[in-house]
Amino acid sequence: MALLLLSGVLTAVLFLCYHVSSVPANLRHLPHIPILPLLISYCKMEAEDVRIKKLILPFATQKKCGVVVVWALGRWTIHILDPKIGRKVLEDLAQYPKERPPDDLLLWRFIGNQNVLMRNGDAWKKHSTLINDAFNNTLPIEQFAALAEKAFRVIGNGESVVQWDNLAQRFALDAVGSTVLGHDFNALSTDSSLATDYNTVMHSIANPLYLIFPPLEHIIPRRSLVAKMDNVVKELTNMLNLKRESPGNDIMSFMLRDPEMSDEELRDNMVVLFIAGHDTSAGALSSLVYYLAMHPHYQERARSEVLSVLGPHSCPTANTLGATSLPFLNACIREAMRINTPISYIVPRTSSETTRVGQDVLPANTSLIVNIFAVHHNEDNWSDPFEYRPERFLDINWRKDVWQPFATGPRQCPARNFAMYEQRTLITMLLREYEWTLPRNSIHKEQLKNAFSPFALTLPYNLDIKFSKRPSSKVL
Repeated sequence: MALLLLSGVLTAVLFLCYHVSSVPANLRHLPHIPILPLLISYCKMEAEDVRIKKLILPFATQKKCGVVVVWALGRWTIHILDPKIGRKVLEDLAQYPKERPPDDLLLWRFIGNQNVLMRNGDAWKKHSTLINDAFNNTLPIEQFAALAEKAFRVIGNGESVVQWDNLAQRFALDAVGSTVLGHDFNALSTDSSLATDYNTVMHSIANPLYLIFPPLEHIIPRRSLVAKMDNVVKELTNMLNLKRESPGNDIMSFMLRDPEMSDEELRDNMVVLFIAGHDTSAGALSSLVYYLAMHPHYQERARSEVLSVLGPHSCPTANTLGATSLPFLNACIREAMRINTPISYIVPRTSSETTRVGQDVLPANTSLIVNIFAVHHNEDNWSDPFEYRPERFLDINWRKDVWQPFATGPRQCPARNFAMYEQRTLITMLLREYEWTLPRNSIHKEQLKNAFSPFALTLPYNLDIKFSKRPSSKVL
């Protein structure tokens, strides 16, 4: 009897493995990447950019295709590498709405689905209009500048080695706290308990076993992780309740003025703005400082431009930080966001019916993922795509259609202008105050290394930077 039961269990497991690993019949007409190297990559906890460089891009180049079928997070999805197909999918909201993600992944439970990221149709329009209006009415350069000064106190007046990815995250957390959530995390001065809990949650969600086999959440539930995740959401909700009693000049206070926004919608939008507002910014700032450290001639050229426009001490403004005022610096920012895109791809789209885009047939009810990192590294779109070359963005004819760090179409990031000014403010002030290089023993001396992330975030880790105070500057 025991042997019969064991045989039954093994048969069920083998059937499940076969079912999970087999490409669905409706996708077999498209080129698909073998599952084994993908599984190995997840087990090794390789970052998303590594998988794209090692597996997806070479495969697509070999097959000469603009779409490939890729296994990820327990299922097969269509990755779109062709920017023309990608634009079609991202711009046609009626034909390709956002997909409701599987319920068995904790990362989606964390985000929620009653927010601007996940909703469709009229509900999305309501969220989008409100959030776009909020960001269009807010450009807090003075707050960014004040936070930059606090960051400089951490770096110091002499020569120091700083874990820049950590400092960038703390800067970004204080920035999103003060300008979006209306809360002072004081992360640049002290250890934020919320940030610690959040980082623990994100690291734990990224357990490769649960990402490879999501139903494991029901078989071996991670109750302590769920409790910690709920505690992070509870802390954010408490901030929201305080906002109701004492509104300020921030994004969430603006959203609270809308009587039609439910508590769940406000909560889910707050979580999305918290994650997107500081993780993506921290990744972008880490990458930018890294590439300027690796290319001192670009760093010096950007510094000369900043000093010629802003001088050594004047406060940055919207005019002096504009793309036309600092063309080379903005080229450096754009190139860093291209080569190490803050988020590799966005929430999947789907279609209720089979569609043809170019030569490709996209089956109904299938996850469609526009792979932004792949678009940014496709040799058909960019010359020398793996080289950091800001000059490409000084060309008046640079490919605006294939630069998509904020996505494209009606649902592109509503905070894109906000995010660009956050980077411009910090980096202009940093260039005036310091020169920086990589330490000799840096793990990034050959190439930038990113952490493993279930959200496809591109986050450099253990990025030490050696800062030297410039003689003509002084931390106040």
